[in-house]
Amino acid sequence: MADQKRILIISYYFAPQNVIGAVRPTKLAKYLTRMGHEVTVISGGGLDGKTDPTLERDLQELKDVRLCKEWSPLRNWYIRKAARKQTAAPAAPAVTTAEEPQEPKGLKKLILRAVDAFYVYLDWFADRNFCRLAKRELKKLNGPYDVVFSTYASFAVHEVAQQAKKKGIAKKWFADFRDEVGMPFACQEKRKQRYMQMIRRDADIISAVSEGFLEMMRFDDIGRVLSNGFDREDIPQVEAGAQEKAMRFVYCGQFNMGRRDVKDRDLTPAFQALSQLVREGLIRREEIRLVYAGNEGALMRRYAASCGLEECVEDHGLVSRKESIRLQKSGDVLLLASVHSASQKGILTGKLFEYMMMDKPVICCMGGDLAGSGVKQVMQETGVGCCREEANALQDDAQLLNYTRMLVENWQSGRSLLEGRNEAEVEAYAYPGLAGTLESWIDE
Repeated sequence: MADQKRILIISYYFAPQNVIGAVRPTKLAKYLTRMGHEVTVISGGGLDGKTDPTLERDLQELKDVRLCKEWSPLRNWYIRKAARKQTAAPAAPAVTTAEEPQEPKGLKKLILRAVDAFYVYLDWFADRNFCRLAKRELKKLNGPYDVVFSTYASFAVHEVAQQAKKKGIAKKWFADFRDEVGMPFACQEKRKQRYMQMIRRDADIISAVSEGFLEMMRFDDIGRVLSNGFDREDIPQVEAGAQEKAMRFVYCGQFNMGRRDVKDRDLTPAFQALSQLVREGLIRREEIRLVYAGNEGALMRRYAASCGLEECVEDHGLVSRKESIRLQKSGDVLLLASVHSASQKGILTGKLFEYMMMDKPVICCMGGDLAGSGVKQVMQETGVGCCREEANALQDDAQLLNYTRMLVENWQSGRSLLEGRNEAEVEAYAYPGLAGTLESWIDE
């Protein structure tokens, strides 16, 4: 084991907050602690007051987590709203449609813009309050630390980390990004530029979850990739359950991106490959199950129907995480749908890392107008499956068909469906390995 290091983590989102942004810093802190390092965390209060039982369990391993609960009108509003929902009578289930939302016009549009601007102001006010509280907490620490690791968002975290290095509380500063830095208003662009220049000037190492994020933030010349990952301890122990003799293709997730400028996720290419194999007589339609869990079953059936496979859809609707895991474990092949475009670049969806834990082959349908997505790169490195990109459809369609044919033939003959999977590369995305990468940077 390496020499014990003193590591300070600054992250507004942290365990036990029930938000995706809390996962990355919590897992890194957990495994750095298990490696024998002394880890101190300064975190914020979160927004909705909800806790994640899994992260709450992780929190028990950490000895020094300091909460700076800033004054936040937004948090108070979210908590009251959640309480009202719990006491309200159950509403009728919403009907899922594929219709685009109507754009508000006139006075309603102006009012909505004003409300959005007010929320942005409250969020910024809370960020400044957290910044002051966290800097005050720095004065209570017994330095020096070998490194301060700050992970965006919010804006304050990197400012606090810079202060820790400037005051000699930490010897090095690692600035990390799990999201691209964005400003809601054009008038704040200069503020963003100064912020990014400060990070480039003062941080010893800049990292992000993907090459795409580094490129968008113009850190690709000096930045490093520290991917998101998976923690096998998060997966509940559930039985897959007995299934009928059919090849099960499972998708648990969303299709609708919720934005007018981004195309919905679409599994049609995967269904077209299956339909072709049905026409070839390699597999009967009755032997195919397209298993779906989510609130967009109508869209799943539409995609399947366009390929003559509507009767193969097995729609479970919205399910718990435990049931979602059970469905994934019951599958033979896991389906993934995402988008890689000029406005949605560098995304490495967490679903991919969850799938890696299931030990199942993955078929990904990647929409968007850009080829060379991070998801495709990771899938090629790990050998977990096949990624078909819309921007490279001519070449990828043939590859997808051949890969699907191989899976069907292996399933029918009882052979393994995991041909080509590189376990060493898969393990590189497990959080123990990612924490080890972070540890190795400290001694540079």
